[in-house]
Amino acid sequence: MRHLGKGRVEVAAVVAVYSVFLIVGLYAQTASTFDGATLELIGPPDGMQFQSSPVELAAIVTNQKGSLPNIGTTITVLSLTTGERDELAGLTNKDGIVKVLFPAQPGRYTWYVATKMEGYPTIVSRPRNFSTRLALIVDCLNPCSSKYPLLLRDEYLRLQVTVTDMSGSPVESANVTFYLNSMAVHSGLTDPRGIATVSWSKMPPGNYTWFAIALKDGEVGASRLSTFVVT
Repeated sequence: MRHLGKGRVEVAAVVAVYSVFLIVGLYAQTASTFDGATLELIGPPDGMQFQSSPVELAAIVTNQKGSLPNIGTTITVLSLTTGERDELAGLTNKDGIVKVLFPAQPGRYTWYVATKMEGYPTIVSRPRNFSTRLALIVDCLNPCSSKYPLLLRDEYLRLQVTVTDMSGSPVESANVTFYLNSMAVHSGLTDPRGIATVSWSKMPPGNYTWFAIALKDGEVGASRLSTFVVT
């Protein structure tokens, strides 16, 4: 009965996500190009399967004159396995390209990019798919919030995760890299409990997104995105 219930949840999640992307796909047929401005996904290739994480997602914004820098974008990633949705913000660089790192966990994903420029309506790209196969499990211990940013009133910050294998046993001496706003900021090894920690005595005020990637004997795992605000 437990497996039957889980299967129904997964089927419902896939149906719901495909419904959303059917609508997005239909809209994107006309919205990915508007009045000379074009939004196009450039990587990874559609249907790509990864055995590592994070996955770099990239898109380009151009018009008749060339690339468009400093354009705000929102990269939306939906899990076809769980139905969970993540949104990552980014700006195009001088070449009109926006890149973000997404800490994909095992499963199938579909993603698209939306942007709004002054004088233009919202432009939405066509969706693409990718999947990942990972062997390590990385769980957030602190601070953990995927939906609503945690408000931290102290400048002191500690990021902490635990790493286990597929059987649930702690993984000691796994190399864990912490990413803050898509930038690798620290690497360290897990202790005998499978826990890795990084701390800062002072953290500038602002909005932050973080995740961690674990590596041991060629096997990889990724934590979910978490967000917090330092006031």
